[in-house]
Amino acid sequence: MLSDGLLDQEDAILKWMRDRYLRELVSDRGGAKRNVKESLSVLNLNPYFTFPAVALVETAAAAEGGPGRTARVERMRDDLQQCAGDGSVVFLDEEGRIGLLFSWLAQDAVESIRKRLTLQSVPVNIGVGKPCRRLSEVHVSYRQAALALRNKFYRGTGQIIHFSEADRYQPLQEYPAGEEKRLYEAVKAAASAEEIREAVDEFYRFVLRNGPLDIQHVYELTVRLLIGMEKKALSDAGNGSAYKRFDIMTLIKLETLQELKRYVAAYLAGLRDSVAQSGKANHRSIIKKTISYMERECRCATLNSAAKNVYMTPAYLSLLFKMNTGKTFIEHLTDIRIDKAKEMLRSTHLKNYEVADKVGYQDPRYFSQIFKKKVGVSPSEYRESQGK
Repeated sequence: MLSDGLLDQEDAILKWMRDRYLRELVSDRGGAKRNVKESLSVLNLNPYFTFPAVALVETAAAAEGGPGRTARVERMRDDLQQCAGDGSVVFLDEEGRIGLLFSWLAQDAVESIRKRLTLQSVPVNIGVGKPCRRLSEVHVSYRQAALALRNKFYRGTGQIIHFSEADRYQPLQEYPAGEEKRLYEAVKAAASAEEIREAVDEFYRFVLRNGPLDIQHVYELTVRLLIGMEKKALSDAGNGSAYKRFDIMTLIKLETLQELKRYVAAYLAGLRDSVAQSGKANHRSIIKKTISYMERECRCATLNSAAKNVYMTPAYLSLLFKMNTGKTFIEHLTDIRIDKAKEMLRSTHLKNYEVADKVGYQDPRYFSQIFKKKVGVSPSEYRESQGK
């Protein structure tokens, strides 16, 4: 009688031989298609399948890493073989995925596997190929199962995805530059992380409005989006030292669209906060330059001309002005004009209408109204009080 150690060793060798043969069979190489039934019988596997098909079970990335992965997959393979029944064959493919060779009439075994793993809290994706007429054709079903797994990107984790139901992808026709700009404005205006997530969802809804895109194009589009958002943020802040650039390798390892959107939203929230901190000093510099311009050109200064002078949009300059000074642009410009008018009334003999014109008021009566509202007396009364 063999000892337990020798039995375990023989069992391990048999598993290895089965996996090697089935890998060759599903990859259509090594002459495995010849005498398939005989080969399966020699390996103590079921040689009879009615419309054979292949399913591939892939654990989600979050459950794959860490030490002991191989041992975990081996245990899962042994457990699933019991769940699948004697009529099906469980094996490990070259990608480390668990393969299931089964008869199409017994396809309930695939659902049983999904339920079993769900109860064990193991996140998986299962791709199912179409049934074949004979065992020598299962390499076609295997390739289809692998292609079906790609749809996890849009379907999410924990799904059984049949090749016959898989989405058909289309290429990205044109990069949505306008939507990138709208997303950037939404991120700047967002009051919470949730609002940023909603803005990111809206961006991808627009991109996918005509159907799912080729997955590689979605990754490329996302990389271009984040680069564009970085450039816009740094242009506004004028400082590139306060934020951490996104990691392309981390991004392309994300397996589903939901994971990708969560990454983008989190990155944009961090980018906004980091650049906002580094941009405070730059904002103060911009306001200082704007006020200096207003004092030099108070006669003809406008929000548009001031914004052009500091290379900003009028709306954004107006927002910065209010945030940093507590006054609107017009309120501050009015104060500058009235201060200059007071100086002229004290130190020159210019007529009131001449003073009004020099500080930017073409209507002397309107100038008098504004002056009295700000100073408490009319221009003439102010001049008299100063002894002029």
